[in-house]
Amino acid sequence: MASLRAVFFAISGFEIAKRVPAKAPSGKVPRRFTGILESMMKNFLLLTATCLFLSFSTSAQNFEWLPGGTYDQSVPTPKQFFGYEIGDYLTDNLEMAAYIKKLEEVSPRVKVFQYGESVERRKLWIVAVSTPENISRLEEIRSSIARLTDPRSTPPGDAARIATNTVPIGWMNYGTDGGETSAFEAGLQVLYQLAAGTDPLTTKILQNQVVIINPALNPDSHQTFVTWAKNMTIAGGTADPAASEHFVAWFASSDGNHFKIDLNRDAFALTQPETQAASRVLHHWNPQVWIDNHGEPDEYFMAPFTKPVNNNYPESLEKWAEIVGRNSAKYFDRYGWAYAKDENYDLYFPGYWDSYPAFHGAIAATYESNGGGSKGFKWERPDGTIVTLREAVHKHFIADMATLEVLADNREGILLDYYRFFKDGMDEVTNEKFKTYVIHDQSDPGRLNDLVELLNRHNIEVYRSGGEIGSARAQDYFDRSTRAKTFPSGSLVIPLRQPKKRLLKTLFEPDPQMEPDFMEEVAERLKRDAKLGSDAPKEGPGFYDITAWALPLLYGLDTSFSEDEISVSGMMKLTERPAAQGISFARSNYGYVFSNRTNAGARLAGNLLQEGYKVALTRRPTQIGTLRLEKGTYLVRTIRNGDSLFEDISRLAKQAGAEVIPISSSWGEGGISLGSDYVLNLKKPRILVATREPTRAVTFGSVYSVLTQRYDLEFSAVVTSMIPRVDLNRYNVIIFPDGNPAGYERELGQRGVERLKNWIEAGGTFIGLAGGAQFTTLESTNFTDVKIVRNQQDSEDPIEPVPGSIFKADVNGDYYLGLGYTGDVAVQFRGGSHMTPTKSGANVVTYRNDGHIMGHVWDSTVANIGGKMYMADVSLGSGRVILFADDPTFRAYWRGLDRLFINSILISTAY
Repeated sequence: MASLRAVFFAISGFEIAKRVPAKAPSGKVPRRFTGILESMMKNFLLLTATCLFLSFSTSAQNFEWLPGGTYDQSVPTPKQFFGYEIGDYLTDNLEMAAYIKKLEEVSPRVKVFQYGESVERRKLWIVAVSTPENISRLEEIRSSIARLTDPRSTPPGDAARIATNTVPIGWMNYGTDGGETSAFEAGLQVLYQLAAGTDPLTTKILQNQVVIINPALNPDSHQTFVTWAKNMTIAGGTADPAASEHFVAWFASSDGNHFKIDLNRDAFALTQPETQAASRVLHHWNPQVWIDNHGEPDEYFMAPFTKPVNNNYPESLEKWAEIVGRNSAKYFDRYGWAYAKDENYDLYFPGYWDSYPAFHGAIAATYESNGGGSKGFKWERPDGTIVTLREAVHKHFIADMATLEVLADNREGILLDYYRFFKDGMDEVTNEKFKTYVIHDQSDPGRLNDLVELLNRHNIEVYRSGGEIGSARAQDYFDRSTRAKTFPSGSLVIPLRQPKKRLLKTLFEPDPQMEPDFMEEVAERLKRDAKLGSDAPKEGPGFYDITAWALPLLYGLDTSFSEDEISVSGMMKLTERPAAQGISFARSNYGYVFSNRTNAGARLAGNLLQEGYKVALTRRPTQIGTLRLEKGTYLVRTIRNGDSLFEDISRLAKQAGAEVIPISSSWGEGGISLGSDYVLNLKKPRILVATREPTRAVTFGSVYSVLTQRYDLEFSAVVTSMIPRVDLNRYNVIIFPDGNPAGYERELGQRGVERLKNWIEAGGTFIGLAGGAQFTTLESTNFTDVKIVRNQQDSEDPIEPVPGSIFKADVNGDYYLGLGYTGDVAVQFRGGSHMTPTKSGANVVTYRNDGHIMGHVWDSTVANIGGKMYMADVSLGSGRVILFADDPTFRAYWRGLDRLFINSILISTAY
């Protein structure tokens, strides 16, 4: 009220001043008015300042999230329920869950659904909010919209009627990156607004759509961060950027889940339970708008997104993103808030939780608010002003409401464009060069089934051929020459002409392209950077993430793309993961064999070893009776293991999905017998994985995920700085994940480096991944003759960093670490350095000359990388140093490289 009075008197004074004659007839201001004017102007300025001060004070005490908002008093506010205003404290996951259930209890607008469970067994929730009438017909609305996703059964006339008579679905996603607290808190405030608001804007939104709120896609990360922040934050928060509360502890710094996998890079790979559940619920509801709320840049970021934009999106996506952004900007301008748009955050890589929903037809964007998270409750900006968590939450709240308003105002047009997303995508196939993808690699049924399961999760249609099929014109990733091909019976056929065409093409296409104008901007940025000295801050080329991700390459499965539209008539449609074959087998008096060519075989071998069973490996091929055994076959002898072997190998084989074959003799026909020196007796792996600094949580997490989720291998995670003090003889394998090489040196110290080297020389196996491998090349370590190359070939120019592309590499399949691989393999190259081949050891995997497959590269990249080492094995005393120039566990994507990594653990200690 005080501020309103101040406004009244200030305006009144201004109105009085307007009535004073501007000049006397002589042109001078009359003397009697001079003092009055000066007094009025002073009062006006004083009262204006008082107004602003009182307005600020009042807003702090009686904060309005939505100006002029009115509310149903029967619905508890967040403050009434939690005891604090949103933005004044951090909300725990269980408190959030209790609040959404309370809203469901008291409001007919709210319906709560559990859609999954996190790794740490926290429930995953979504909340549907709309008018009671819409809530009562939720299934009807959902089913009607689902019809728009398949133009084969929904002709345009039906789609038009659905668009006219059905309300759309708007999705607000929060807590994808659990440490970005402004997003999580904003979700609660938006939910209350929609559950209780009676103002015109809220009413319009509710009448014209169903809003789905996911309050925490990543609750494990959120709870870890909140627990840490509550313990570290000085009461009320400290704005000083140097305060300890702004330096997040390693374990809480990851935006990843329990396994530290970054869920906002996992949307296309779906390696984690949280992302698998999120994908499933997305396909169930099929939203037309999807906003993924994040933090914390210096200023708020809103739609539209920046370039590069994936070429498989239709123009309508950018049109609507522009409309959404302008509406948000309209509200932000009223508050005087600064914001950024079309910078930094692109829509190219399909792993984000905006780009992935956009590949399912949604108008999607990332919103980033400038507070909370590592910025805490208060943060001092570079200009000295303070931004608070509540302000950051408020910005998310306003942007989200503005976005939902666009959907409400344009519901029919957006629904029609949603339908056209699928229809036009299918129609475009006529003019696409490649019209069918065929996966004809059947060497690892388990890995093939893994990919089928993933494609099913994406709702991509997959068929299995019942006989040979042919293509007049086809290519593959490793051979881009066009020729006729015949594919064997049992091949997987994936037609491009299907509703998920745009996503399918993005996940399989061999030649993803970026817009020419974006690449021109990249060139201009590099020109500007070239004018600067080596230590001057630079723009960089502008890539935000990796630029290559074709699923068949990540899974290591030979795949062709055909120019023919191969008919799938009569083929079996695979709607679930195919059952593993050969899991049941008979008891044997001699032993059991299984292949190292499969990921399932590697898992079974590791599980048996860790349960104390004796496992061997053949290094030469042979034949036992009529059974041909390739080199690299695992052997488990009955007599050398306990009475429980058959029960345990049967159980573990079923869990791994491995085909096990009983054999009755050691006699080899035309090859070694199974008592040969070429049969290697393996040792139980006792694994140490370095953790905390200098690894990043996500790089440690990649190793953690692969070892635990895919291979069920036990290990000890040991803080790097503790390695000089622990008994290293407890372990026979030590793994350094990707991390800062100098950081490893610093954390270990001279004593730790010496102890590590002595341990290797005494027979231990050291495995270094990327930065962990580079650590071994430092002057203080020098474990091998492998060196780091940072300059271009025959030049002093530094190697241009590559954001993440895929190359062909040669595998030495005769070497023990390459057993189970034949010929080429696809590997990743990221960064701005190479590793030289070893001359004293074995180069297990090397980048091929002219081996670029896909993804952005510079003109110099291919010439510089050819012949460089990807994986090497070098002896050091009685032990081994195994180096990977790039990380084979990167984000847990690369299933096709798993066995190179697992072989290093299981087999190396036997040499």
